[in-house]
Order: sequence, then structure tokens, then C-alpha cells
Amino acid sequence: MELARRGAHVVIACRSIEKGETAIARVRQKVSSASLEVLPLDLTDRKSIHRFAKTFTTKHQQLDILLNNAGVVNLEQRMHTEEGWEIHMATNHLGHFLLTGLLFKTLVATPNARVVTVSSGGYRAAKLDLEDLHSEKRPYSRLGFYGNSKLANPLFMFALQRRFEAAGSSAKSVSAHPGLTATERQQSIGMGGWLSRFMARPVEFGCRPQLVSATAPDIAECAFLGPRFGLWGNPSPVKLSGPAMDAELQEKLWALSEKLTGFEYVKADNAA
Repeated sequence: MELARRGAHVVIACRSIEKGETAIARVRQKVSSASLEVLPLDLTDRKSIHRFAKTFTTKHQQLDILLNNAGVVNLEQRMHTEEGWEIHMATNHLGHFLLTGLLFKTLVATPNARVVTVSSGGYRAAKLDLEDLHSEKRPYSRLGFYGNSKLANPLFMFALQRRFEAAGSSAKSVSAHPGLTATERQQSIGMGGWLSRFMARPVEFGCRPQLVSATAPDIAECAFLGPRFGLWGNPSPVKLSGPAMDAELQEKLWALSEKLTGFEYVKADNAA
């Protein structure tokens, strides 16, 4: 809504056109002049991602902000896509990886474009094994599988920035996390849902780190923004730690993601 309020043309990408149109109607109730459109996109389906990218690039010659915000969180049981991808990893990383790749030329051609990949503090719970990316050899763990996909987000962010630089682009790759936010999904999950109902911030507050990441003119490449006090507070730079900072792991995940999605980006001159 804030992007539309500021005069941006916003493309809403979602699996359900009906839900997308409902979202547009809600925005226009508050921002009557909003410029909006909805296009179908299922990030667990490679064909859907390719169709979306083709439609978008046919209609639009520039892309100022790509907000990789789709997310699956803490499903009750193990699930895989038709291609055998674990559903958290498919939705939260591989789908975004392919989508960004198919839009890469448009991003590079747009001065000062920005890609915001939404992560989570849950990345700290990750035990990412590139030999078992889809977690077929391990018992199912809601937090663990989700954490793996959220670690993939900053790993992708860093490696993507290297590709922008290799392409001579002014585009920036950044990331953000919302903190503890009172989404419907978050409030439906066990003890965490109980805590969320009483302690979480409204969704409008959870959107702020993403909005600042997308629009702040002086943001640094590979910045990671989140609530100042971890779960609450105004958007502030957050220090990433552990495997998220491992350049070799970033490049290994990148290579594996190219193999799985069947899409190859430009080479990075300073890849690890």
C-alpha cells in the first residue's frame, strides 16, 4: 500500500487472481489513485514462474523494486513439489532464485534497481546440508526446514550482489526480516502462535523493514534490516552471523540452485 501511495505502479504476484483482486480493492479503498495490477505466480511451479516472467517483461521494460516476499512457514508435515523440492526451500528460495534470474536483464537495465529478499531470524536455526537440500535424509522439523530456507535468503542476497557487479549494474541486493509479526499463519502455530497473539506487532509494523529496504536511497549493498530490538523496534541494520556470511557456502548454494532450476545467471568475477 505504501509503495502505491508513493506513486509506484505495483504488480501483485500471487497464486490466486481472486485474492489479488481483493487486495487491490482494499488498497484502492485507502489510495484511490493507486496504480495496481495482479499477475498469477506460483513459486513452487517452474512453468508458472516462466509464464509470469514472460508476461511481465512483455508488458514492462523496467523493474525498480523486486520484493521477494513469498513465504511458507512451519508446515505441520513434510511436503514436496511435483519436482521433488521440499516445500519450504522451493517457495522461500528456489522460486525466488528462478524468478529473479528471469527478471535479471530487466533489473540490470533499470538504473538503481533493487532486490529485497525477505528472510527471518529463523535462519539461525538452520542446519543446511547442500548434499541433502530437500531434507530427504532427515526427520521432519518445522523450525529446522524453515530455518534452512531462511538461511538460503541471505546467502542468495550476497551472491546476487556479486552478479550485479559482474554485469556492471547499479542494482542493489538487500534483505530484511519482519520480526515477530501477527500474521494469520504465525498465530495458528502451537505455542509460537499463542505467543504471537499476545506479543507480536501488527502486520503493518512487520512490513516496515521491507519498505525501508526497498526505498531508502542510501542503503548499502547487502544490507540486512530488521527491528532494532530483534523482534520489535524501528527498522535498523542487523548483523548477520554464522553460515550466512560464508562466501564459499553462498557460491555453492548458488551453483546448486542453478542446477535445480535449470537457469544460469551471469558469472561473478569475484565468486568464491
